[in-house]
Formats: sequence, C-alpha cells, structure tokens
Amino acid sequence: MHVCRGPPLSPRDAFTRDLARLFPSDNHPGAPLGGPLVLTHSRWDRATGFWHLRAEGVAGIGHSGTGPAPVPQFSIRLLETGAPYPQHVPDHRVVNVNADWLYRGSRRTRLSPAGAHSDFLRPESAHLLLTPAERSR
Repeated sequence: MHVCRGPPLSPRDAFTRDLARLFPSDNHPGAPLGGPLVLTHSRWDRATGFWHLRAEGVAGIGHSGTGPAPVPQFSIRLLETGAPYPQHVPDHRVVNVNADWLYRGSRRTRLSPAGAHSDFLRPESAHLLLTPAERSR
C-alpha cells in the first residue's frame, strides 16, 4: 500500500495527464505496485485548495481527492484508531480517504497559509497506513 497526500504534481487530473503509466493499459504493463494507492484529502488543505486553485485553476488532490483516473476509484472516510477498516478497502487500485473531520489545520490559528496541508502526522494516519501491514501477517 502506498499512502500519500498527493503527488508533487497534484492537480486532480494528474493520474490521467502525468501519471497514467502507473496503471496497466493496452500499451503499458503499469508500474510494479503491489497494493493500492491511498490518498488522503481535506477541504481544509489551503495549500492544495486555495493556492492550487489560484495558480492552476483547479484544486489539488490533497484538497478534493483524486479526479479522473484510468482505473476505478474507491472513497472512504478516515477512521479513528480503534475502528477497523473494512477488509475490501485495499482491494482497489486508488483509494480516496476523506479526512475533513481530522485534518483541519492548526488549532492555534487559522492564519496558516497552508491550512491542513501538513496535518497528517496523526495516529489515525498511522492506523490507515498500518492496516494492510497487519492484514498481511
């Protein structure tokens, strides 16, 4: 499983425009990824919301989730550490994880220009990342 907040090229169409070779097609075998690509997003991420919208005309993956992709996508909500993820979640190539409820930016000030962009260093993120590792035992 590969978990990320969004690739360096994070416009929502990055998986069809710049990263399509990650997935198998008639012309390409795809990247040798063994598990799903799991991406968290939060509407409170100003770096990929407000700033990407101003610079590129479209919000980024970290704000709104993955846009079009050459494979089916699955969407879930980030769970608390005590709640198990359903067994079928890792059975998808792209999993969008809505973390609006937790990734909300600094609790001290709302003036941070990045908002919740770096708000993923949480036990719930580790729980998401470690779930497939636990199931592979």
